[in-house]
Amino acid sequence: MTGSRAREIVRRSLGALTVTALLGAAVAVGAGLSWPGSVRATDAAPASAVPSRAVVPTRTISPARTASPALTTSPTPQTSPAQTESASAPIGNPGIAITARPGPDGSFFVSEVITLPEAVTEVAVRSASIGDAGVGFERLQPMAISVEANAGGQALVVPDGPITSEVTLRWGSPTQQVQLRYRLRGVSVASAHAKPGRSLAAFGSLLDRMPADLPVTVVVTGKTVLSLTCPQLPLATMACGAGQAPQFRTLHPIPFDRSRVLVQFDRPVRR
Repeated sequence: MTGSRAREIVRRSLGALTVTALLGAAVAVGAGLSWPGSVRATDAAPASAVPSRAVVPTRTISPARTASPALTTSPTPQTSPAQTESASAPIGNPGIAITARPGPDGSFFVSEVITLPEAVTEVAVRSASIGDAGVGFERLQPMAISVEANAGGQALVVPDGPITSEVTLRWGSPTQQVQLRYRLRGVSVASAHAKPGRSLAAFGSLLDRMPADLPVTVVVTGKTVLSLTCPQLPLATMACGAGQAPQFRTLHPIPFDRSRVLVQFDRPVRR
C-alpha cells in the first residue's frame, strides 16, 4: 500500500468517526441526555419546588398617615352682642334722620339719629327758628324740653330746663354718632280757614352749625297726620313728603340749611 493510499484511508476513517460522533450527540440530545459538565433544563429545580407567585390585582397604596402633632386651640374669647355690634358696626354716610309724632297738645316728640361728617367731642344744639314759616309762627317761641343725648354710647349731661338758645354738648371720646330725644313745644298754630283742631307745625333738627349740604330725612308718624311739606325748598320740590296716616316721610334727603318741615295734623277738639 502506497503512502498516499494510506493517508486516504486514515482521512476517511477520521471523517467516519466525526460523523459517528455527531450522530451520537444528536441521539443523546433527542433522548434527553447531556454532555458531561452541561446542565439540562430538566436538571433545574422542579416546578413544585419553586414557590409560585400569586397574581394579585394592581392597586395604589397611599403612604401611611403619620399621626400629626396635637394642636393646641386657645378658647375663643366670648364677646357680648353689644360689644360685637359696637366694634363691627360700620359708620354710615353723614346725615340726620329725624322721626317725630304729634302729641294731643300740639307738641312733638322727636328723635334724631345723627352721623356727623367727622369724629368730634362736641356739638351745638338750639331750637330751630320758625318765625318765617307762615302766619302765626312769628310769635311762637320754640323750646326743647326733656332732652336726652348720647354720643357714641356716652350719655351726655344736658342742662336743666328747656333749650331755647344755643347750648354746647361735650363728651370725652371722639365719635361721629349722636342721638337726641326731646319734646318740642311752641311749634304749632291753628290752620286758618280750616275745621276746628286742624293745625300746622314747623320744626327742623335741634343741631346747629352743621354743613349746609348735610342730608336730612324726616319721618312723621301718627293717625292724625295729614301731610308733610318742605317750605324752604324750591316750589317744584316743596311737596317733599309722601305717604298716608299713620306715616309720612320725605321722598328724598333735603339739605340741612333748608331742612325745616311743615306738618299738617289734627289736634283733639276740646268740648
